[in-house]
Amino acid sequence: MKITILGCGPSYGVPSLSRGFGDCDPLTPENKRSRTAAVIEVNGYNILIDSGPDIREQLLRTGIRKIDALLYTHAHYDHMGGADDLRVLFQETNQKLPVYGVKKDLIAFKSLLSYLFEHSDNKNIFELHEIESGQAFMIYDIPVIPILQQHGSTTSIGYRIQDFAYSTDVKAINETGFNALQGISTWILGVVTKTMNNKHINLDEARDWINKIHPQKAYLTHMGSKMDYHRLCDELPAHIRPCYDGMIIEI
Repeated sequence: MKITILGCGPSYGVPSLSRGFGDCDPLTPENKRSRTAAVIEVNGYNILIDSGPDIREQLLRTGIRKIDALLYTHAHYDHMGGADDLRVLFQETNQKLPVYGVKKDLIAFKSLLSYLFEHSDNKNIFELHEIESGQAFMIYDIPVIPILQQHGSTTSIGYRIQDFAYSTDVKAINETGFNALQGISTWILGVVTKTMNNKHINLDEARDWINKIHPQKAYLTHMGSKMDYHRLCDELPAHIRPCYDGMIIEI
């Protein structure tokens, strides 16, 4: 399995229009973060997790031109807003892009791209598949487990694929969810800041969760402007590393 971190930044990106780089050293390339997304290459397929407003530049930068399926964690704009940019990958073919999400997120997806779903022509390349948290499903020959997460006043979905899990925009996971994470070797976990936050776990909470699950490697994503790359590398144990845009993780 190969994981490409397309982006590892928060909803406002780093630098942001209002905060700039904040506490992050602007001379460190790893501190320049676009909105969070990743591509999971497994069994010859490329599975995209989320398509935020930076998705076009992210795919151009990494050279990824093949997307076989799209998983959504939730319907916030920083995770879904760039979906229309994916259409050009399919415009000259008869293929559809399978899109997976829970009901509320697929409703939001159809609303975001209503101009495609309101007309029965070949402009719409998206094929929607409703999933339910806790119920495993297949993408081609790949089993996927969707894990319910609390994200402030709403919910998001984490995903387990084989021995890998991806859990961003999360404040709480119930014991059923933690049980589904047992035995993973690699975990990407969204951590916006070191201080308390009502929508996301902070760094201390992330370390507690990692100690609970015991993956061999854990990586931090969705990091805000108080999360300097080199300072994190210095203070974290070797099995926990911050992500950076373009990072490749081999499992």
